[in-house]
Amino acid sequence: MMEFRNQCPRCAGHLREWSELSVEEREVVKRLPASAEFSLEERKASRRWCARCWYEESSGTTTLA
Repeated sequence: MMEFRNQCPRCAGHLREWSELSVEEREVVKRLPASAEFSLEERKASRRWCARCWYEESSGTTTLA
């Protein structure tokens, strides 16, 4: 059941927190379109990303890149 929570709903990849991303993946995340209401620091603290399709997930909102 825990694996399902970590699965990307778009491509079935693995959702990872900022600390789990590689340096290169973090650079991609910094360039993704994001809501102007959230700073990068807020996104780092509350979001997860799929490095396969760059789906961005947070509790309550999602962004499809």
